[in-house]
Amino acid sequence: MQFMVLFSRHPSKANETPPSELRNAEFQRVRQFYAEGLVQQVWLRGDAGGACMIAEAPDPETLKQAFSTLPLVKAGTLLPPMIVPLEPYSGFAPNPR
Repeated sequence: MQFMVLFSRHPSKANETPPSELRNAEFQRVRQFYAEGLVQQVWLRGDAGGACMIAEAPDPETLKQAFSTLPLVKAGTLLPPMIVPLEPYSGFAPNPR
């Protein structure tokens, strides 16, 4: 099952730049999730900071547990993510007559 996962900066830390070792640990963990097939795509948010991911897992709990291990989430720089299940778009299906 696919999910959209939205990460937002914690409001009290929105203007702080995380230390480079914390950012590098985050990059490494996300690369690991990508290599494992958990994360399909990663995008930086252009609206309020943070990130958006397309992830694949059997259920939202799997993602919740995995993403709780991200260094920026553990440090409180990012809020726990919003995990949204995705469903197929029916607009491309053949038009029944």
